[in-house]
Amino acid sequence: MSPSAIEPSTTLGRLDPRYLDSLFQGAGFAIIACRPDGHIVAGNRAARRLFGMGRRAFGGPVNALFPEADREAVERTVDSVRSTLEASEFQTRLGGSADDPLEYAVWFTPVLESDGTLQGVSLWFRDITQRMRLQRTLDRRGRLASLGTLSGAVAHHYNNLLCSIATSVEYAINMSTVTAMRRALQRTADAVGRAAHITRQLLAFAQADHQSTDLADLTEVVLYFLDQNEERLGGQHIKLQVDWQLVPAIPVRREQLLVVLNNLVDNAAEAMPSGGTLSVTLSRRDENSVCLSITDTGDGIDPTNMEHLFEPFFTTKGALCSGCGHNAGMGLAVAHGLVGEMHGTIRVSNVPGSGARFDIILPISPAT
Repeated sequence: MSPSAIEPSTTLGRLDPRYLDSLFQGAGFAIIACRPDGHIVAGNRAARRLFGMGRRAFGGPVNALFPEADREAVERTVDSVRSTLEASEFQTRLGGSADDPLEYAVWFTPVLESDGTLQGVSLWFRDITQRMRLQRTLDRRGRLASLGTLSGAVAHHYNNLLCSIATSVEYAINMSTVTAMRRALQRTADAVGRAAHITRQLLAFAQADHQSTDLADLTEVVLYFLDQNEERLGGQHIKLQVDWQLVPAIPVRREQLLVVLNNLVDNAAEAMPSGGTLSVTLSRRDENSVCLSITDTGDGIDPTNMEHLFEPFFTTKGALCSGCGHNAGMGLAVAHGLVGEMHGTIRVSNVPGSGARFDIILPISPAT
């Protein structure tokens, strides 16, 4: 077979326009071609089917093809591609029913001239509905698999608290002096406080799926939290060092991230009872993710405890500890669960001479 039989015809070193049009129209993905300002100039057959439009029906702004709630974000994505000349992914829901919409990953890609100048922006729509349904099914199964372990730990811990409360109340009833009675009731109040704190932690994790609309930018939430807690840390003789780089805007669930940050910072503060330095860094890890690191200057973590660190009610003072303060081994477990809900991962390591470091790795284009 001659080379001309398998190679597209060219004119002056350029691909034949008919060949390019055949590629464009026959692509399995819906493709929209736009001017640099985001106005549509063309769409292939798959795009016309997806949006129910005729061949000459394009021409308006591309964000009009998206649900109203996504249009501002689409404009920002087009602006980002235009300014950085880098591709960016966006996830949205199109078509289907209100109860069962179709989910798409949309790649915004710069179209460049031979000299590198921007000619336009193309959008490639990939149906990821089945993948997302499968992921949610696997997530639910994972939750069910861990429910037995969690419920057993919760029952054991609350049983210890209730026994402590019952013992303290009985002791208070039998006391003949006000001072002794107050001590017994104070122990009761402390146990009730621990129970209430654990309940709040469990609720924060349980409600993660139901607050997806409470979104804010990752950098904004981190800086807000640090600003609100710097004085508190200073009162514990802990110096706060912050090093943050400019990273892409990443939508996160605000309240859940605040819980994660609070639990990790409280854990770091407990590791430095006499004071120290808490270092927080936010930086781009690679083209697909960012890393938020929290490092303390405590004694680090015993290597034998590493694999159990994120288990509910495990503490370095002993598993299922019922008398080790308000955290009671729930803080890191909740943080681990909430980061997973954000489609991220959390890792822990010892930093030689610098205590422990927790790394939260989040995707730049998180799944919705």
